[in-house]
Amino acid sequence: MKLIKGLLAIAIVSLIAVSCNETKKGLENDANDAIEATTDAASDAIDATQEAAGDAADAVEEAVDSLKSKTEKVIDSAKTMADNSVMKCEGKCSKDGKSCDGSCKA
Repeated sequence: MKLIKGLLAIAIVSLIAVSCNETKKGLENDANDAIEATTDAASDAIDATQEAAGDAADAVEEAVDSLKSKTEKVIDSAKTMADNSVMKCEGKCSKDGKSCDGSCKA
């Protein structure tokens, strides 16, 4: 009887050990799948961040180009206005910018 109980105990312990080993392998597979999914999600997030950064850089470049163009127009307009407001003298004494005979033109 003791021999049968001993063999039965050994069989139960063996079944438990095999069952635990299979559960451990299943958990390892689940963990590996979770790690792979997390890695894929992180990679996708990195790609999206890089794309957004590139789009933002393009938008900044366009804004700078637009501002540069507008600034050049303002400068050209200011130069034109300054050129038009300078008095032009054609008469005598025009070397100093004044006209002795009243012929300065605004």
